[in-house]
Amino acid sequence: MNMRRLIGVLMLIVVSAGLVAVPVAPVSAALISTQQEIEIGRQAAAEIEGEFGIVTDPALNQYVTNVGVRVAAVSERRELPWTFKILNENEVNAISLPGGFIYVTRGMLSFLRSRDELAFVLAHEIGHVAKRHHVQIIERNFFSSIVLSLIFGRDATAAQIANFARFLMTRGFSREAEFEADRVGVSYAHRARFNAAAGLAFMERLRAAEGRDPSNFEVLFRTHPALADRIVRVRQQLRGLGYQVARRLHKAS
Repeated sequence: MNMRRLIGVLMLIVVSAGLVAVPVAPVSAALISTQQEIEIGRQAAAEIEGEFGIVTDPALNQYVTNVGVRVAAVSERRELPWTFKILNENEVNAISLPGGFIYVTRGMLSFLRSRDELAFVLAHEIGHVAKRHHVQIIERNFFSSIVLSLIFGRDATAAQIANFARFLMTRGFSREAEFEADRVGVSYAHRARFNAAAGLAFMERLRAAEGRDPSNFEVLFRTHPALADRIVRVRQQLRGLGYQVARRLHKAS
């Protein structure tokens, strides 16, 4: 075995040994740089847009972008190239990709009742990006493919990106990551001067709709923890921020 190959094998052993020690709870992703994260997100965005298509209505896109940019500006990663688009899908869903690529479906926009509810949905997805939840998934679930390719100076392949995008659409994030995205999403919506309590109304309406239309809500509920648990946490957080949410959903004066 030549020296270069030996070094490569030793690196693989060291990095793989480190993977075994990764805890179940979310950690600070460190193996993938911000630029690599953005590039993975850009490729995954092309994959998803190619599969589902996007809504091209200028006014509707501007509406979503205006709300999204306002929320992203109060996040910890405001420097990312944030983009907000509408997937041409009836299912009520939203998805974020690494690097700041955020999508809501046409079905989600029809389900939402206000700009404040949209702000919460986008803030939740922005929270996933801000906390690098996607990168944590890549480093844990796609270590042997995407991460090792990057470590050895190679770009991720189209097949690897497609598998990653499919993972996000069908399995989503851990319960801990979803709870964290709710928490920072409420905070972002509040800091961006939206009515953050609208997020609670949105979640309660989702819970009520869960049993009525399983076809439209299947993806959303399959990739998220129980709404009842999330609602309890969000309600407590809103009360801590001064919102009166026991009976009426408005901010306390």
